[in-house]
Amino acid sequence: MIVSLLVDEFVKRNHEVHLLCKEGSTTRAVQHFYDNSMEFDGNAKSKASDIIEFGYFYKDVLNFCENGFDLINNHCLSHHAIIVGQLLKVPFVTTIHTPILRNFEIAEQSLSGCCNQTFVAVSKHIAQSYAKYIPSVKTIYNGIDLSKWELVREKEDYFIWCGRVCKEKGLKEIMDLSVSNGIHLKIAGPISDREYFETEITPRLSTYNKCDYLGHLNQAGLNQIIGHAKALIFSSTWQEPYGLVIAEALACGTPIVANNIGAASEILTESSGVLFELGNPDSFTKAIDSIKFVEPDHCRLRAETFCSHKVMVNAYEALFNSVRIKKQQLIW
Repeated sequence: MIVSLLVDEFVKRNHEVHLLCKEGSTTRAVQHFYDNSMEFDGNAKSKASDIIEFGYFYKDVLNFCENGFDLINNHCLSHHAIIVGQLLKVPFVTTIHTPILRNFEIAEQSLSGCCNQTFVAVSKHIAQSYAKYIPSVKTIYNGIDLSKWELVREKEDYFIWCGRVCKEKGLKEIMDLSVSNGIHLKIAGPISDREYFETEITPRLSTYNKCDYLGHLNQAGLNQIIGHAKALIFSSTWQEPYGLVIAEALACGTPIVANNIGAASEILTESSGVLFELGNPDSFTKAIDSIKFVEPDHCRLRAETFCSHKVMVNAYEALFNSVRIKKQQLIW
């Protein structure tokens, strides 16, 4: 979604944009398709398969670069892309969307002594985690298309939890806290860990009459269910790189009650949400009590000034211009 928003907005701004992607992608850019026989996830099971994967990747990128680009922005999660970026003469910007992947140590060796590319992270939290590998990581926050999210000022008597249903999202803990605080919790999202759902969530749904699972909703459905909630509860137990659901809820005018972990504290202000500690029940109780003082219009304003994809593209556009100028000076 982030790449799509970047590409389409750059095209609207009259930039010529080419995208190396899977066949079948929907985009305004000129499309180039990589070899569908390979999936570049950076988790090769053996040295041999890793070398083969790198060969396919390198071939596709070299073919792509024959178009004579001014700059390449890499959003691929594979460590291969970072290695290839070191070899190219064209300015190369890598955007980091995740915590450090298993094979990043391999790519780190190619950066030793000379980092021939620019790195961007989607939060300061993620940027700091890469500090031991990369001397400088800039921060550009993700953005969403605000036109797809309607502001809802009239709230109903329930809280909403949205996300993938799996252990690291903290749903079990939030269901327990919701019951102990007597609040109505609505749950929406795909089941990504069926065993976790059956062993931890299903029994609680059967016992907790104020916890409702709504299934995997589409965007319009999410807008309504999030928009009318008193607050969205963000309970991830792992170091979230960003948290798009926070941005989406703010766009709906819905305050956030967020576990103070990952990038949540960077997105939220006192006028748009409250932080708590998942392991501290009292802090959760205080958070849901104080959230009533947060105004929907303040949440939407935070989304407009911080979470808009146009704000994100403005930052990338400024960075790309800066990188190109520096590269031209070096070449001269």
